[in-house]
Amino acid sequence: MPGGGTEAQAKDVCLRLLTDRARSRVELADRLAEKGFSAAVAGRVLDRLTEVGLIDDAAFAQQWVRSRHTYAGKGKKVLAEELRRKGIAPEHAEPALESVTAEDETARAADLVRRKLPSLPSDLDRDKATRRLVAMLARRGYNPATAYGVVKAELADRFAPDDPFDAPHGTRPDTPAIASRGDRIRPTRGRAASREFGSGTAGSEESAEPVDDERERAAELVRAKIRSLPGGLDRDKATRRLVGLLARRGFGQSVAYAVVRDELSRAALDSE
Repeated sequence: MPGGGTEAQAKDVCLRLLTDRARSRVELADRLAEKGFSAAVAGRVLDRLTEVGLIDDAAFAQQWVRSRHTYAGKGKKVLAEELRRKGIAPEHAEPALESVTAEDETARAADLVRRKLPSLPSDLDRDKATRRLVAMLARRGYNPATAYGVVKAELADRFAPDDPFDAPHGTRPDTPAIASRGDRIRPTRGRAASREFGSGTAGSEESAEPVDDERERAAELVRAKIRSLPGGLDRDKATRRLVGLLARRGFGQSVAYAVVRDELSRAALDSE
């Protein structure tokens, strides 16, 4: 607009833009500058629109985060960058980002992974599937700990046998089988692994006690968590959530599934 424009014209531009969707003050200022309005005219118009509540960066940040997290599946890292690009000040951005809890991010990330799983090649091994899914979540703004924990829990269903008695000959249903070449599951490491398999020889009394101790600790965690689960949560979702909890604490897959299965069955009987 050669020579700038009037405040009335600038106001009309802003109102048309706001009719389309909510916008930050910086977004509107940039559009007015593109159209040739002077900084003084734009500033007065934007101040007036702020006074009457048509521009509200705090409300905009809340709405943006809620919408982008819910419908686009964006994690906090990406959301923070989007708010920064839109000129949202930290004092408005931080409360909006804090409204997305760790449980919200975990649940949304799990949903994204479940939607992606059917499109993965059926012969893709566990390590490659893990890398691909973790990278997908990272691109959407999820932190590495959340991404890996969710992927590990969701892949447990894909790579676990449908029936515990489908395990290779010679293994107990509650003992992890040696991973096949197609699965390539890495062994559990650290203290949880040494407790699960024991320090003695297979089948010895010395190794049985650490396994029992490990299962009891896992059961205590699961029982405590079950009390905080939503009442309408179905068994499959509860299983994935609880197995994920134990996986993040370092418990082996077979122990986690066995304990969760037993505790959910016990909880169902107690509620009858």
